[in-house]
Amino acid sequence: MALVAVDHVSKQFMLRRDRAESVGQLLVKMIPRGSKRALSEPFWALRDVSCLVPEGGSLGIVGDNGSGKSTLLKILTRTMLPSEGRVRISGRVSALIELGAGFHPDFTGRENVVLNASILGIPRREIERRMDDVIDFAGLRPFIDTPVKYYSSGMHARLGFSVAIHVQPELLIVDEVLAVGDEAFQQKCMDRIFSMKRQGVSILLVSHSLGIIEQLMDSAVWLDKGVVRAEGAPREVVHKYRSFMLDEADEVAATSPVPEPKKGIRGEAVRVLLNGHEVDTVASGSDIALEIVVSSELPQGQRVNASLAVRRPDGLEVMGFSSLHDGQPLDLKPGQNILRVAVPSVHLAPGAYEVDLDLFSDTGLRLGEWRALGTFAVKATTEGMGVFHLPHEWSTQR
Repeated sequence: MALVAVDHVSKQFMLRRDRAESVGQLLVKMIPRGSKRALSEPFWALRDVSCLVPEGGSLGIVGDNGSGKSTLLKILTRTMLPSEGRVRISGRVSALIELGAGFHPDFTGRENVVLNASILGIPRREIERRMDDVIDFAGLRPFIDTPVKYYSSGMHARLGFSVAIHVQPELLIVDEVLAVGDEAFQQKCMDRIFSMKRQGVSILLVSHSLGIIEQLMDSAVWLDKGVVRAEGAPREVVHKYRSFMLDEADEVAATSPVPEPKKGIRGEAVRVLLNGHEVDTVASGSDIALEIVVSSELPQGQRVNASLAVRRPDGLEVMGFSSLHDGQPLDLKPGQNILRVAVPSVHLAPGAYEVDLDLFSDTGLRLGEWRALGTFAVKATTEGMGVFHLPHEWSTQR
């Protein structure tokens, strides 16, 4: 049984292109003319979108800013009507799609908890019974009787999320609003979402954190300019989305002007070595070395520090190495230099990776930065999850 069914939904907005900027312009525009120009033009934020969230299931939505994700969520929470198609939702819905949505600025945090829960149909006695749990999860007990107009955006997010998860929803809708919270609270929220999923709560999550979509969701949808580009298993959808972003980045790089080389020093390449030979693909768990080629016009005996960052195409940094942090500054000679860092047992998950290079003087002055100076791929013999593919084995004890 589908708890949420989005059936060929489209949403059109009218964009004004002829807005008056002064009273004089407004009066001129009111004068009748022989042929009137269109004051607005249609814009389709969503086009023929269909998806399902089964009872007890979870759906993740990914896409760039402006792809229609928030518009879809507003339709699902009934704050906006579709222009075409229909949406069917059964069960109690708890949504967190905007910071402090529904909060009255002059009410205290406690009063807003009562107000929001009442709107969701929770009896007053039940609200009072859960009040301590709501306050403790949000971590706002010292401020709960303070008007929320004095709360920071992070405090708004804490209280809003706490209310959303304590009204015992059958469907939880969460937008990318938790990014404003501190890291500890974000992890606390994700732990609770995992717990609710295990308890059979249906979840619809919009997030730019693709790892969360892969790990938490049962299915995923990729929206691009209001159109569904891919749907299905989270790993497959995320892979297609990452590949698309990488292709776009390559196109931008190809059409962008080449930056001027850094005066006196230049990163030429970052190569991956396996058993002393340059390779472009390694097996997860291999002992590798990263070789950095640097051209220098600096004086003889110049000492530098190198910093390497290994990233996935979506920008997530998975490894980093710094000779400054390691206390091992490097000596450069005029001409071409080869710097090398040995990295044993690289247990990265399968996929494509980029290597960024930053060079600093021994006094900490940045000498240059080069993005995606090297690329390589990791393969694995078995399927893995997450960022690292760690060696492991199972056993049974009695």
